[in-house]
Amino acid sequence: MIFREIVKFVSPKPRLNNSLRTLIMVNSGMMFVLGMFAPFYALFVQKIGGSAAFAGLSWGLFAITTGLLTLFFTRWGLKMNEPELLIALGYLIRGMVFLSYAFMSSVTQLIFTQVIWGLAAAIGAPAFDAVYAEHTDKDGALSEWGRWEGIASITIGLAAIVGGIMIQSFGYQAIFIIMAFASFGLALYIWRLPREAL
Repeated sequence: MIFREIVKFVSPKPRLNNSLRTLIMVNSGMMFVLGMFAPFYALFVQKIGGSAAFAGLSWGLFAITTGLLTLFFTRWGLKMNEPELLIALGYLIRGMVFLSYAFMSSVTQLIFTQVIWGLAAAIGAPAFDAVYAEHTDKDGALSEWGRWEGIASITIGLAAIVGGIMIQSFGYQAIFIIMAFASFGLALYIWRLPREAL
């Protein structure tokens, strides 16, 4: 009885339609992948010979690249008939980024990788928002967006716990390879979905 009340609280009406459920499921997978590593980024940078200041510089480069390219790609993205394919492309490029992390050999490679990651985020994130917004309804938009934000935060939190344990147990390379193949799998899933599903 208590469990049913908790589920009702976490899943208030209106119920999500199938497209929103699919988007939440897939992007939660990507949030989990990202959450396994992001909290430990500075430790990783120090491990390959960078300082705390360099970790800040390289993460800042990623964020600025994402912002600038998002603004640049917005017009291009608006002309896409199938923006869900941009989501898949963003996941695919992220997979390549994680493979680059797995075989990271220098801070120069890290800078290049951060720029490519910014490219992936600039392609995929606005596309996700656009496709998600397309399936929300006016009356339930607050609940539908709130559901996504809540689930994303919980997913990232759980991923940080799992990621910390995995990095300590198996090292960075193993986790990056898992992240890469998870990203490739998510990209393939979105690409193979019937277009009407999203």
